[in-house]
Amino acid sequence: MAFVIFDTETTGLNPLLGDRIIEIGAVRVVNGVITDETFEALINPHRIVPTEAINIHGITNEMLKTAPDAAQVIPEFLKFIGDDTLVAHNAEFDMGFLENELKLLNLGVSLPSSLCTVKLAKIKFPDLPRYNLDALSKHLGMTIERRHRALDDVLATAELFTYVHEQAPTLF
Repeated sequence: MAFVIFDTETTGLNPLLGDRIIEIGAVRVVNGVITDETFEALINPHRIVPTEAINIHGITNEMLKTAPDAAQVIPEFLKFIGDDTLVAHNAEFDMGFLENELKLLNLGVSLPSSLCTVKLAKIKFPDLPRYNLDALSKHLGMTIERRHRALDDVLATAELFTYVHEQAPTLF
């Protein structure tokens, strides 16, 4: 089985209010093993990134000035994921942004099915007080080098996903 663990960094919290993806990262997991197949790209949203968002992920307007736009990056990301099942921590958020980008680009494609590691973690660890990536990483003894950058969050999510997959394969 192949999965693509992915994460987005955005200009804000709501794509329906004009917020856009500014970074996307992904790694492929095959048969429960994290591979070295990764995808990482900054995306120029052609709008100013609010200071509140910059304070979270550290991606500045200057960093995005020469980045390719979504019309260049999203088709490459779609090629990377192929038909593999998508996995994200808080998948509704990331899938919502990705679906919005597909709509804005008028690509007319459907995304593969997705799994949410927050929901999986709640099944596997029902007694935890919180299920954010920091809390789950701490619970599992994992260290995240840089937080709130797409590929770093993806690698932490992939570790969480493979752990849950190994401990509870019937969830998949």
